[in-house]
Amino acid sequence: MQVTDHGDGVVGVVFSHSADGNFITSAQISAFATTLDEVLARPTLRAVVVSGEGANFCAGRVGAKGLTQAADIRDDLGLILQVNARLRGSPVPFVAAVEGRAFGFGCGFSTQCDITIAASDAVFALPEMSHNLPPLVVLSYFGTFVPFKKAFELALTSRRFGAAEAEGLGIVTEVVAPGEALDRALAFARMIAALDTESVRLLRRFARRVAGLADDDEARRGIDAMAIMLAARAP
Repeated sequence: MQVTDHGDGVVGVVFSHSADGNFITSAQISAFATTLDEVLARPTLRAVVVSGEGANFCAGRVGAKGLTQAADIRDDLGLILQVNARLRGSPVPFVAAVEGRAFGFGCGFSTQCDITIAASDAVFALPEMSHNLPPLVVLSYFGTFVPFKKAFELALTSRRFGAAEAEGLGIVTEVVAPGEALDRALAFARMIAALDTESVRLLRRFARRVAGLADDDEARRGIDAMAIMLAARAP
């Protein structure tokens, strides 16, 4: 991950493995959580902008290989919750700038951000079922943004969908021209930074609690179920 200070209390965090489409491994997810700890500890922080290096936002998660025990699988999947906890507990808004692919982890993370700016040619997907893995962690909060039947269909089919559909579903806040997502996200973040800090923090905390985004209980249940299923499949 790369961290950039954009001034005015706006800090950028970048998925920085563009050579492989910004896929993110388990070790990198753990490092992402640590990076967020460092960023969120800044006393002057007003907003966090998350983007991807190169053509893509984040092409998805690459989990640890060869795990056969439910406890080990649970720990590997649980790394996702560590990142989600940082986002959920952040005192300041997160703004996602999505160009190119936002698949799997990338789709889920950009969905959870408070504001998501996407290029018109950005592509989203939950591809887990195409690998025989139900995306239960994503679904634990996806339904907060997307009506049940659409959330189920997207998870079931693994189909790709564009920025316009994502905006209509409530995943994306605003669609901009290709190549302009980061600039617009930074402008939005600076607008946030100019508002009264205490009011923004109270608004974010209250809004997320009302929306049902205050805990990860369902995500943990999903991870438990997935760990048992995957351990039973292991040779």
